[in-house]
Amino acid sequence: MPRLLEILNSAGEFLQKKGSPSPRLDAEVLLANILDMQRIELYANYDRPLDKRELDLYRQAIARRGKLEPVAYIVGHKEFFSRDFVVTSDVLIPRPDTEIIVEKVLGYLKSFNIDAPEILDLCTGSGVLAITLKLEVPNSRVVGTDICEKALKIAKINATKLDANVDFILGDLYGDLDRQFDVIVANPPYIKASEMDTLEPNVRLFEPKLALDGGSDGLDYYKRIIKESSRYLKQAGALFLEIGDDQAAKVAEIGEEAGIFAPAMVVKDLASKNRGIFLKRLK
Repeated sequence: MPRLLEILNSAGEFLQKKGSPSPRLDAEVLLANILDMQRIELYANYDRPLDKRELDLYRQAIARRGKLEPVAYIVGHKEFFSRDFVVTSDVLIPRPDTEIIVEKVLGYLKSFNIDAPEILDLCTGSGVLAITLKLEVPNSRVVGTDICEKALKIAKINATKLDANVDFILGDLYGDLDRQFDVIVANPPYIKASEMDTLEPNVRLFEPKLALDGGSDGLDYYKRIIKESSRYLKQAGALFLEIGDDQAAKVAEIGEEAGIFAPAMVVKDLASKNRGIFLKRLK
């Protein structure tokens, strides 16, 4: 029987040749998932033999990663805000950068003493924003919408798994909603159509195009979300939008043209890149 460390070394070398940017890490995460271990435990069991079933499962996983399929899709889950979310190829993989949007919303609610906010999450996908905000603000009432029925199925699975009482509604952005919210958040599609073919293979080949393509200028969804927000945002409400790092000025301009917001504030991520736009309604 082949030993754990031997298999791990071989898998890492294979993934390096296939172009993985993090071959050793990928090999460790995939093996730890199959053996139901933490990564650190692998090295405490380096001499452990793998049985045929384990070896077959690992080879299948490594073959998938060798084609640059994202690790999160292979293992079926991804961490966000210290919680584990189910992910499939029907939803975008949650990114750590998106956590800054949650932090800014939480800071805003605390600053304005809003302890029971009404929150709307547009383009909810796997539900990470809606569910995280509900769990972080237990008195909140949270709604998540998405145009993709398969994505909403994953969001509902995550809500059940994490015991989060969120209403998920199938609809195109605001859909048939007829109520107003204290906070609206969104991580909409924002890639320019002309740039879709230039995305990294792990994104271009595997993540859902519906959740990526933001139209010819990448701004289609921002225009709609901001233009229609006056019907759904309370008089003193706030809009938090994740953006591409080169879109801050253009999205801020769309907010200014709406005529109901204070000047936009740009939210930066941990790498000091533009990651979001905050719009506070004034009238």
